[in-house]
Amino acid sequence: MKKILLLIFLSGLSVNAFAAPSGEDLLTACEDSLANGFSSTRGMMCIWYVTPCDCNHGDKKKVPRVCLPDDASHVKLAKEVISGLKENPEFQAETAEMAAGLILAPKYPCD
Repeated sequence: MKKILLLIFLSGLSVNAFAAPSGEDLLTACEDSLANGFSSTRGMMCIWYVTPCDCNHGDKKKVPRVCLPDDASHVKLAKEVISGLKENPEFQAETAEMAAGLILAPKYPCD
């Protein structure tokens, strides 16, 4: 029985389930979050990407460094990212991490 359940579970997974979310996915998640609150999985995704901690980014990383002020609101950041993704549709083809970095880094640069 356990093997059957495992096979059913695994057959429902796709390769895309493990792919990094895109800027387009981030746009959808943040728009949904603004309309419906940030408590869903999409809300958590939006918050994760619009509030980068810059912990893993160094001078040689590809993703632009973002240093947010302590009082940064995830609602305000989500609106900025949504606006940036709509104004720069080419960012929607990037990973969500890269798209958010490209949009937020100019507004919140690291010293």
